[in-house]
Amino acid sequence: MANINHSNLTDPYLHEPKGVGSAVDDKVYVSNGSGSGAWEDHRRSVFTVHFTDISSAQSIYVPNPFAGSVSRVTSVLAGAISGGDVTVTVKDSSAASMGTLTITQTGSAAGDVDVLNPSSNNTVTDNDYILLETDGGATSHVDFVVSVVVEHT
Repeated sequence: MANINHSNLTDPYLHEPKGVGSAVDDKVYVSNGSGSGAWEDHRRSVFTVHFTDISSAQSIYVPNPFAGSVSRVTSVLAGAISGGDVTVTVKDSSAASMGTLTITQTGSAAGDVDVLNPSSNNTVTDNDYILLETDGGATSHVDFVVSVVVEHT
């Protein structure tokens, strides 16, 4: 194997990334752009919920099959709303609030995105649920979609 460039190696001469011998289960190697990297947990699930009428107060229970932490909640409007702002409250299964999204009526348009990055009450357990509640503050019948990102533990 003398004088063979590393980039020209083929099986069975390829090797696993550095540190694979001591890496724990369910981690992936993430490069840092400086010739190195670290073993990290990048397992996540994204749950997407479609609300068919932003003007109706609704409670939607999102099933969560994995333990983890809710890291982000993102919403997008399908059109402009009128009548008032809409509040979306995100809760865990014990009804503790992770925070709220405010869908602002003034200047609203299709494609408007709102984001919540919960930092408290955002731990969820296996086979449980996340609750999304809207207050129906708008008067227009507009669809919107909410995505919930759960980082697995």
